[in-house]
Formats: sequence, C-alpha cells, structure tokens
Amino acid sequence: MISDKLTIIQGVQQIELEIMDIVHKICVENHIRYSLIYGSLIGAVRHNGFIPWDDDIDICMPREDYVKFLKVWSAYKLKDYILQNKKTNGDFTQNFTKVRKYNTTFLQEDDTGEYHKGIFVDIFAADRVPERSVQKMVQKISVAIDLLYTKEHGSGIPNPIISMTENFLLHIPRKCQVVLKKWACKNIMKFDNKNVLKYMIACTLEEVKNLYSADVFENLVLCEFSGREYYRFRDYDSCLSMLYGDYMQLPPENERTWKHTPIIVDFYKNISELDN
Repeated sequence: MISDKLTIIQGVQQIELEIMDIVHKICVENHIRYSLIYGSLIGAVRHNGFIPWDDDIDICMPREDYVKFLKVWSAYKLKDYILQNKKTNGDFTQNFTKVRKYNTTFLQEDDTGEYHKGIFVDIFAADRVPERSVQKMVQKISVAIDLLYTKEHGSGIPNPIISMTENFLLHIPRKCQVVLKKWACKNIMKFDNKNVLKYMIACTLEEVKNLYSADVFENLVLCEFSGREYYRFRDYDSCLSMLYGDYMQLPPENERTWKHTPIIVDFYKNISELDN
C-alpha cells in the first residue's frame, strides 16, 4: 500500500469515527441496541480498532431498534450529518442505511444517483428467521424481491429462469412493483416479534445464509475501537467464525486494501463543489 493511499484511508477513518461517535451517542441516549459487524468487528477484536486498510464502519441493529433509530434521528437536527436510505432518496441502491458527513466526498463507481456521496457509516437491520422451511423460502424470495426493487437491476445470477423472472418483475407497472415490494418487506419482518428465532442480515442473498443466535443482541459489551468505546457482541467468536473462518489470520499483503475503491475522496467539500 503506497503511503499516500494509507494517509487517505487514515483520514477517512477519522471522519468515520466522528460519525460513529454521533451514532453511538444517539443509541445510548435512546436505549438502542447495536453491534459492530463484519470487518469492523474483526478490527475491534484483532486490532482494537480499524483493520488498518479498512475504509468503513459497519454496525447492525435488531429491526425494532433500527426503526427506532430512524425515527429519533430527526430530533437531533444534525446539520453536518445526513441519514440516507431508499426512503430518504429514491435513487439510493441499498436496502440499509448510511449516515454521511456533510462537506466530504467518497465517490464510488456505482454511485450514479443524485444522493449525497460523503464519507459514511453503514447501519444494517437484523431480522428474525422462521424455523419452518416453507416460511424460510418465502422470506428468502421476499429478500430477493426487496433487493431487486431497491437496486432496480437484476442480480446477475447466471440462471436464465432467474434472469427472465427479474426482467419481468422490473417491467411490470410501477404500482404493482410498489405493492410487491411492500409485500416482500412485510414477509422479511414478519417474525421479528419471535424472540426465540435466530437473526439474519438481509443485505445480500448470500448474507441471508448466515444466522446469528436468538440472544446475540442481549449480550453486548463495550470494546476499545481506535481510542473510543463502541458496542460489540459478547459472543463475537461465533459470529466471526461463521462469517470468515479463521478471522485472526491476517490476509496476504496483496489483499490488504480497501474494499470500496473510491474514485474521489475529499475531506472538506461535497462532490458538487469539486472541479470534476
């Protein structure tokens, strides 16, 4: 990794810590449960902070806490930060939420919408998974439909039947798409009041396969993270082993690079203020 790139990543990380401090404060003041997840959880365990080459912070919440977070956000009137998801920005292409810092830029190749493109923290919702196979299948189909209408393009799965189905669903009348997406979201969240069921994070079809224990959000602890303290699962080992296998093993040097590969990064200006 060249030194200039390392300097940029470290600058991105500092702004993400600033954003995460705000998110953590809101969660603590409103009794909202969350945990670091994915690479951020590895970083907390293996590095006491960021993985040195990581370029974002990921956290997750049970669906009811996620909904509560979205509701209380506006009460804080944070003019320097932007909460962003499909409901706030129709051309947003993810089914989770980002909190971005105003007066920053982190432009990625697939950022084609008109939404703000500042440095961000990702917030994922976790939903309960039914035990019966038929209900699981309906829920997974619902995830596929939600992702299809959120991203507004096909999954790219090399299966002619899936491709034809996705193409058909993308070309039915808009009103029908809205109804179908609402039906899908209802099915995804249908079991969230069943406390004995395991959790999933439905951000991709692959991720749906990973199931977290039913009480994983009931056992949260503060951990050191780059000079701060944020929450993580007490049983982080089961989660990370399921996701990554031997997560304590460092990857080869040629794989130690940021995952979002931004085209433009700026710490002081919005993209609309830059000379492109």
